Amino acid sequence: MSFDCIEMTSSKGGDRSKKADLIIGAIWAVASRWAVKSIGLISTVILARFLTPQDYGVVSMAFLVVALVEAFLNTGAAHALVRLGPNPTVNQINSAWTLRGLQGCVLALVLAAVAPLAAIYFKEPRVAPIIWVVSVGLAFMGFSNIGMTLAYRDLKFAVEFKLALYTKLVAVTVTLLAALYFADYRALVSGILAGFVTEWLLSYRLHSYRPHWCTKNIKEIWAISKWLLVAGIGRFFLYKTDQLVAGRVGTTQEYGLYTVGADIGQLPTGELGPTLTRPLFPILSAMKHDWERAKAAALKTLASANTITIPMGFGLAAVSEQATLLLLGSQWTDATPFVAGFAIIGTVKYLTSPISTLLNVAGHVRVQSRIVWMEFAAFVALAFLLTPLYHLNGLMLARIGSGLFHAALMLFAARQHMQLSLRKSLSAFVRPLGGSLLMYGLLVTLGDWFAHPMVNLMFNVLMGAIFYTTWLLLTWRLAKCPDGLESTLIEFVQAKLKRGQA
Repeated sequence: MSFDCIEMTSSKGGDRSKKADLIIGAIWAVASRWAVKSIGLISTVILARFLTPQDYGVVSMAFLVVALVEAFLNTGAAHALVRLGPNPTVNQINSAWTLRGLQGCVLALVLAAVAPLAAIYFKEPRVAPIIWVVSVGLAFMGFSNIGMTLAYRDLKFAVEFKLALYTKLVAVTVTLLAALYFADYRALVSGILAGFVTEWLLSYRLHSYRPHWCTKNIKEIWAISKWLLVAGIGRFFLYKTDQLVAGRVGTTQEYGLYTVGADIGQLPTGELGPTLTRPLFPILSAMKHDWERAKAAALKTLASANTITIPMGFGLAAVSEQATLLLLGSQWTDATPFVAGFAIIGTVKYLTSPISTLLNVAGHVRVQSRIVWMEFAAFVALAFLLTPLYHLNGLMLARIGSGLFHAALMLFAARQHMQLSLRKSLSAFVRPLGGSLLMYGLLVTLGDWFAHPMVNLMFNVLMGAIFYTTWLLLTWRLAKCPDGLESTLIEFVQAKLKRGQA
């Protein structure tokens, strides 16, 4: 196969530099999140043999309440700091740190107050003490080093990699040791607290910036972040309302199966999707003077991300039964439909993530907030219709339907506010979706090759990867080599080869 369709940009060294930054940043971000998730997955596989679905259920209930309160109090100070530009003042940086610290303290106080109400709502008394313990850790974390945000702004993802990896290693080690001692949900809480302390200490060890108390620019930061807060509240209700309902209508065991199934099902797309697009925000922020370049970068990232995430979601859904049995054990087989359903949900959730980033950088945060709330309304309507018929499975179907509605709204918003071609946007989904659906049908129809679950799972993963890769390369050539993952990788390799020859 020749690569004559690829043309390296020769006139703008800045373009190549931004592409290289995006690729290197994505590599570091992928390495970070997947290292953390790999360690977490190994931990879950081991802990599933010691703990029960009820143990996971009670901790998940507590953290759902934490997420609810945090959604209403998260000022997005760190994110707003990135949007201030490449050179924020010392007062702006310290004001962002101060605002985040105040947020942590208020969050802890509110959680302490609502903990008894949460226990009543879920009909689970163990929820309250878990929330009280975690609230102390969150107040502490509010004053972690704002220098980690500066590292993200400066595309120093290696620093984030170290922070995430070391924190996860400590948290998992403490959790496993506590599981041997307690053999119940307290092991999970112990690991979480250990993670808080480790992350706080490392944030000051890994970055030289030392923040100080300052309130001079809090008003300026709030002006930027208030719409992020509105969008954040909408995203919580959108992505967590199903869990609020599931925790109320289901038993603690059913809720544990639901949440662990969601974690496993969304593992590939839920981690890789945002990881691939995470470096895009600072890259697009640097391109604000040239929106045509920014739109081209967003479209290319859209195509590249979906080329990876869509087949991962459909592939996991196809082998969900084998994966659940192998990863969690026989006592968790009832989580299989949740693993499959959330694998699709994870795919739908990140379909238009690069478009969302583009709108965010362009300042259309209010538009995004409206879209989030419209998606939430669609979810509520679908859940109202489907949950009485299909119980917890109805909540998953509602998430899928509302997620597709969100993707459609985001594409139309990008066309209206950024003049982004709808045809070009849709073309980013056609080949990955077509190949993924065919791969899914193949694995579901012909997936029982061997009696041994591990051998069967590995063979199916291999067969799915070969089929999808072949489909991708053939259709890429037939489509005359459009911008996307294929062209990005080839450009990257060619650039490295040229540097090696120089």
